[in-house]
Amino acid sequence: MPSANAKPRHSLRQRGSAMLEFVVVGPLITLLGLGILQSSLMFFAKNQIDHANFMAARAGSMAHANVVAIREAYIRALIPLYGGGQNAQELSESYAKAEADMTPQSLRIEVLNPTTQSFDDFATDQALNESYGTRTIPNGSLALRPHLNAVGATSGQSLQDANLLKLRITHGYTPKVWLLGTIFNRYQRWLDSGADSFNTQLIASGRLPMVSHVTLEMQSDALEQIDLHGHNLFASTPGEGNSGHPTDPGAPSGSTQSPPECLTVDCTVTYLPGDPGSTGGSGGTGGTVDPTPCTSANCPTCKG
Repeated sequence: MPSANAKPRHSLRQRGSAMLEFVVVGPLITLLGLGILQSSLMFFAKNQIDHANFMAARAGSMAHANVVAIREAYIRALIPLYGGGQNAQELSESYAKAEADMTPQSLRIEVLNPTTQSFDDFATDQALNESYGTRTIPNGSLALRPHLNAVGATSGQSLQDANLLKLRITHGYTPKVWLLGTIFNRYQRWLDSGADSFNTQLIASGRLPMVSHVTLEMQSDALEQIDLHGHNLFASTPGEGNSGHPTDPGAPSGSTQSPPECLTVDCTVTYLPGDPGSTGGSGGTGGTVDPTPCTSANCPTCKG
């Protein structure tokens, strides 16, 4: 007769199954949890960046569209994203972190409107230009100005259009969660068409481009600005575009590359080892073949 303490055979066969199930499911649950955490951090960062865009445009509308004032207001509004603080010293330290991170290599601020053609059409008040020392688009008493809605021949805008400040800000966000940042970066590299060299440079440095647009009405006279290299800091958009006829621009340009065949979860290994004894090897059915012959158990394509 079997002993009273003897365990059924089926329970003996199930011993260790919990560990095996954890080995299979554990990494997937961990990856899912990390993904939720990183997505939450990115959602918070995007909200803060959108707020900073508005504060930058607000500062620009009050400060004659001055690009330096726009950048300072943008960085100042990023203080909560870089730690925040409860006193002047902590806030100052967070501001210093934001300023150190937002270099010309990680932050791009473009003034899309008014355009250089806006100044060509509406910076015609010589007394106003002389008082500021540069071409100026008037903002005061717009409702009382004659020909307010007249369209300029060069810009395709009215004076009201020229008094809209439109910014496009590209912020290079650095992912905070281990592993997920690498996965996102690999995905961005695959999608990148190379049409925007600044975005390509951000992705190459491990950052994710976050692009935002904001438009506000000017509350001061817009002043034309030239950088140290003699380049106008305002965009150039001549005419009404498409000869005045609205046209569907179509889908944005995208990557034409095939998706990588990743051998690791973070896609850091994308090659297939070659067959030993060959100079290049067939290396399997896809991916980039490693020209270095593999040996023994490290070679999945060994034959014989």
